[in-house]
Amino acid sequence: MNTLFLKLGWRTLLRDMRAGELRLLIVAVTLAVAALTAVGFLQTGSRAGCSAMPGNCWAAMRWFCSDAIPPAAFNAKAQALGLKAVSTVSFPTMARARDEDGGQAKLVAFKGVPQGYPLRGNMKVSDSAEGTGQETRDIPAPGTAWADASLFDALGLKLGQTLLMGEASFKLTRIIVQEPDRGAGFISFSPRVMVNQADVLATGLIQPASRTNYRFAVAGDDKAVNAYVKWVTEAIKKPPISPAFAAWAGCGWSRWKAVAPRCARRWIAPRNS
Repeated sequence: MNTLFLKLGWRTLLRDMRAGELRLLIVAVTLAVAALTAVGFLQTGSRAGCSAMPGNCWAAMRWFCSDAIPPAAFNAKAQALGLKAVSTVSFPTMARARDEDGGQAKLVAFKGVPQGYPLRGNMKVSDSAEGTGQETRDIPAPGTAWADASLFDALGLKLGQTLLMGEASFKLTRIIVQEPDRGAGFISFSPRVMVNQADVLATGLIQPASRTNYRFAVAGDDKAVNAYVKWVTEAIKKPPISPAFAAWAGCGWSRWKAVAPRCARRWIAPRNS
């Protein structure tokens, strides 16, 4: 009886293989396993690289994220503790070339940065398409933009030409080779366009319900940083919550309670900090 079941099972397997459905399933499973393995290797390699050179992989010692502008009290407290602090904003948007340059458009990862960015590590940029890049502590000058090389290829633009975003236009002056705090989210796979934070409002891109991500970063003495983290943690939970802190309250609570608001962020730091 057992032999009969085995023969029947074997015949069914061969029939399904000839029909094609089983082969399709095998191919799908193989691709899924290969994809998961590749992602695992990538994550392990990135973690090892950041552990070896934390200053080049993390632009600050601590950062706090939300979809609301950081309260002024955040910066005031950081200065009182002798910490360096910067606030950046990023979001997905469309960028395009002028009509006379082809008019091509591309989804980009927009980022506005202030003077002092990055707090840790260095930007690596190139002044030519053939250059390997050099480290810099500069940021884009007002009216100019830095972009990934892939954006130049996608839009058919060259250094010195104009990039349009929202209601503003920017002169492309440098190619981004390396960004110390580049994330790994979906939007991070889009070409980066970095501008001076003073130009962000002129674009008119930030509107109600915009998918903005504000990142407030601090760096300095470990003791002062820990004191700052403790202060912010208590400030965003202390009732009554002021309007300035209200948008950040859910983010702060998400680390200690199972709450996942849209901002759903937390204090983040390198493992070896």
